[in-house]
Parts: sequence; structure tokens; C-alpha cells
Amino acid sequence: MSGDAARWLLGGVILLAVAALFVAMVRTWRTRERRQAEVVPPVSVPTNVGPAAGSWDGFSVATTRADQPLERITAGGLGFRGRGGVTVHEHGVVLHLAGADDRWIAEDAVRGADRATWAIDRVVEPGGLVRLRWTATGAAGATDLDTYFRFPEGDAAALHALQELATKHNHPHPAGEGTN
Repeated sequence: MSGDAARWLLGGVILLAVAALFVAMVRTWRTRERRQAEVVPPVSVPTNVGPAAGSWDGFSVATTRADQPLERITAGGLGFRGRGGVTVHEHGVVLHLAGADDRWIAEDAVRGADRATWAIDRVVEPGGLVRLRWTATGAAGATDLDTYFRFPEGDAAALHALQELATKHNHPHPAGEGTN
């Protein structure tokens, strides 16, 4: 076999290996989404959500299992980092996630809100993330989740509104820095 033929063969083998790796990653992601869809089903925004206390735009960093900031939730558009925000209403919170339908979190599912410094693939200055703590109820039962946001235009008002909503139902919310 000539040198040129060997290089072409080696290049083809490497290309096939990269393609196989890509296909395996996509299949794994989709399997994870299907498995988590039972845990975290999408909830559409109801028609009567009450008046808005405020709306904040920024970035959705990640959604993870509660107190497990490295266990990403991928179902229902929660898996990708991107543009996102929250609108806090009298009866709950609307999550706005880029590329996904808005998601409703009823007031009794909001467990609290605080600050965090890191989540799965993002590290910021101390207390630079707002962590919304909530519970999703699906076919697999209740699952406690943490959704992390970054609001570049300031986050004090968003954090306060989320904490006020959580205290309506006597859910505890730690003040100051979160656990991570």
C-alpha cells in the first residue's frame, strides 16, 4: 500500500470514529431527555396567573436536581444554556427559555430562591447567579430542582420577588449565598 493510500485510509477511519462518537452523543442526550420527561413534564402557562410582580431577562444557565449542581436536567428545554428569564406572578413563575415553550411553576411548587456561584458549566463571581428552587411533579413523583439564572442588568429585584413568592407558602429560603 502506498503512503498516499495509507493516509487516506487513516483519515477515513478517523472520520468514521468521530462520526460514530457524535451519533453516540446525540443518542445518549435523547435517551436522557425521554427518561427525564416523566420526571419533569412540561407545564403550560395557565390563563389566570395573576398580576405580574416583575419580569427579568438574562440567561438561563442550567436546571439541576436540587443540591446536585452537576446533575443536569435535559427535559423540556431545560437542558441548554441560553437566553432566558422569569416573570413572577401572584400565583407562580413563568420560565422563559430560548427555543422552548414557556414553563409554568405554580406558587406552591416554588421552594425558595437564593444566590449561587456555580452550576454545572458556569462559574461566576460570588453570588452572581440567582437560583430558583422548585418542585416538578410527574409520573415518577415529585422531584426537587434548582434552576440557575444570570441577570446582567441586576438581579436584586428578581431575587426578592422570587423569595416573596416562596414565603407565601412558608417554604424556607436561605438568605445570602447558596450551597454552592
